[in-house]
Amino acid sequence: MLTRSRHLFAGILLLVFAASAVAEVCPNPQVPKAERDQADQLLLLSATEQAEAIQAHLPFGIPACPRLLPEREYILCYDPVLRIGLWAGYRLRAEDVIQAQRRNAFRTDPRLTDQESAHCADYPGQGSGYDRGHVVPRDDMNRTKATQTNTFLLSNMTPQASLLNEGIWAWLEGLVRDYAKTYAEVLVVTGSIAPPPLHTVPSGNVAIPTRYYKIILRTASNGTLEALTIVLPNLQRGLPLPPGSFLSGPKLSPAEADTFLAAHTTSIREVETLTGVNLLPNVTDEGLKTAVASELWPRN
Repeated sequence: MLTRSRHLFAGILLLVFAASAVAEVCPNPQVPKAERDQADQLLLLSATEQAEAIQAHLPFGIPACPRLLPEREYILCYDPVLRIGLWAGYRLRAEDVIQAQRRNAFRTDPRLTDQESAHCADYPGQGSGYDRGHVVPRDDMNRTKATQTNTFLLSNMTPQASLLNEGIWAWLEGLVRDYAKTYAEVLVVTGSIAPPPLHTVPSGNVAIPTRYYKIILRTASNGTLEALTIVLPNLQRGLPLPPGSFLSGPKLSPAEADTFLAAHTTSIREVETLTGVNLLPNVTDEGLKTAVASELWPRN
């Protein structure tokens, strides 16, 4: 059984490839090996490149994390005990929101050892009720083929209920992209909540989160920082389907889907309480952390 402390250390480790640098590739990849190998090489950042990425994507400080995995486009926090992506922080600009064909490239992260990594067999696939749910969405990282390819690392996955992943969570991810286009850029902190007692996938190796959150930050026209925080449950039944979902069943209207999200707003402080992590450690504005938005922000 997986066990872990809720107290996470905040040290930054400058990472190199682990001894098991040959990735395990899950069945039916849609990205050729040469492209996957090239994308893997981009994971190896110098100390200077890591520091620059952290400064760009975590301007409000580095939350506690057992294993920090910086990339140029985002910062991922990985838990080698739970074997899931705990949280990620990234800056999303309007010009980063690009449509591109999805090409699956699920594989292990060469920065992790076999003992630290989730593996392909840990995610049973279709019919299990759980997807390999991205922490950093693929559609937020379509700026290059290699960047998209690296969102398919298993370090960027959690067991997310298909109903959530392919339903209202996907609608929320689309909302974030709309905000990036509407407001020129947003900062995103997104992650999972996996409190004890832990539940795992059938292999027993990977923890199943109970909830997921997104904290979206933008600078208002008057120069103040505003936050919108949403938490959704990781349920296999009982969640509504938004417009555009490929899952079968009655669909909400766009307005109804937005209303559902607005009903699940909370505060940054509440998410910090649920996770046990100070997610914006350099923010001293208690009002920002305790505010609960009463409605979603306007979008174009």
